[in-house]
Amino acid sequence: MEVNPPWTCDECGKPILSVDDGWVEWLNGRSEPDNIQRSAHHLRLVHHRHASPNADRKNACYHDENQWFATKRYTVADLPLSSFVGSDGLITLLSFLYDKRFSEESEVLELIKRLHVPNYEAARHYFEAAIANGVFEPRSAPSYYDQEEMRAVLNWAQEQQEQA
Repeated sequence: MEVNPPWTCDECGKPILSVDDGWVEWLNGRSEPDNIQRSAHHLRLVHHRHASPNADRKNACYHDENQWFATKRYTVADLPLSSFVGSDGLITLLSFLYDKRFSEESEVLELIKRLHVPNYEAARHYFEAAIANGVFEPRSAPSYYDQEEMRAVLNWAQEQQEQA
C-alpha cells in the first residue's frame, strides 16, 4: 500500500515529511468521571521528537503526560507512525474499531483516511471552503469524498493560493 506524506502534525500544524518523522499517540483513561470503563481517546498524529519543530521544548509535539495525569488521571500511549501505515497498519487501526478501544470511533476513522486514502490529508482542510464556494456538490457523508471530489478541492486550493 502506498504511503502519502506529507501529513500535518496535530500539535504544531507543520508538515510531517516521512514515516520516520511521525508518531501516533492517544490518551488512556476514563473519558467521563462517572464512566467506570477505561477507554482511549485524543488519537493524534504528531512529529517524532527528532523531527519536531518544537524539539527544544520539554514535550516537543507530544502530549504533556504529566499534565494529563495530574488533571485527569490519563496516561499516554504511543507508537511510531510506521505501526499504522501499509496493510498491517490498516489492520491495526481496523482492530481498534473492532475492539471498541476508542470512545470516539470517528478519531480512528479520521486517522485511517489521513494515512490510507490518497489526497485526503492534502484536501481535508479545504473541504468546507470548497463546498461553500461551489467547487463540488457533496454526494456522501461529510469528509467521505471520492478521489474526483478531492482532486477538485486540491485544484481549487492551488488556484486560491496562486491568486493570493
